[in-house]
Amino acid sequence: MNQNRISAIIIFSGRLGHLKNVLKGIEMGTTLPDELILVEMANSKSSLPEFDINIKHCVLSDFEADKLPLGRARNYGAQQATFEILAFLDVDCIPSEDYFCKIKNDSLSDKALYMARPLYLINMVNMKGFDVLKDALEHPIRPIYTKTFQIDDYGQFWSLCFYMNANLFFEIGGFDEDYNGYGAEDTDFAFKCRDLKIPFFLTDTNVYHQQHAFMRPPLNSMEAIVDNSNLFYSKWNVWPMSYHLQKFNDLGFIQWEPQQTTPIKIQKKPSDLQLENAIIHDEPYA
Repeated sequence: MNQNRISAIIIFSGRLGHLKNVLKGIEMGTTLPDELILVEMANSKSSLPEFDINIKHCVLSDFEADKLPLGRARNYGAQQATFEILAFLDVDCIPSEDYFCKIKNDSLSDKALYMARPLYLINMVNMKGFDVLKDALEHPIRPIYTKTFQIDDYGQFWSLCFYMNANLFFEIGGFDEDYNGYGAEDTDFAFKCRDLKIPFFLTDTNVYHQQHAFMRPPLNSMEAIVDNSNLFYSKWNVWPMSYHLQKFNDLGFIQWEPQQTTPIKIQKKPSDLQLENAIIHDEPYA
């Protein structure tokens, strides 16, 4: 692989408006990635406008509709990569103007994991210039910092904006593809890095997360969250996503407590009305 060159990877399913904003942001940046790999989880490839970016658009189609193979899609994107640095972005995350410039110019270790800083836009945007990104908030449960630093809490790793050496990604084994749908595959990946004593850095490189509708609690992903939590506990002996599990328990959908050692079972499923009432349309973060 080529030294100091970047393969950016975006996985997506729908959200084409968000994706176009991200592509516009990348195109307007001071430095382009050397290639951009789009992994679309769909039955067929969507039509996208032309951008002045070296884009490889791939399709991953073999999955259950309600359980997107997020880990497998990221692994597939990495397998298509040509260059040494893998920079993963979620489809909602518009990189800052100097995002790829900073990654190229920073003295990155070949044996470390780096996560960018997500800021959350308080309004929907149409990406015509970087000034539309000025109104953004820190996530209230994330550390606030002004410069890159190493952190021992690997639970702070979120996969929406991270980068690392490609060889290291494959040495780790990438993401566990037994996770499907929302939740825990990124913490599982971080815990593998922790156990391998791979240093983890939070960086001052920014991305701007676009608003989208979500559910609070995420009732639409409850089955995946339960399945993924059971898998995670079987591997790590600790429950992930405890906030969501506690909410599901309080609402009577599951029986769960933090000290539990047996797999979680779903007791009942939410009604259409409960699903509708859980939808949030206009908040910056879940």
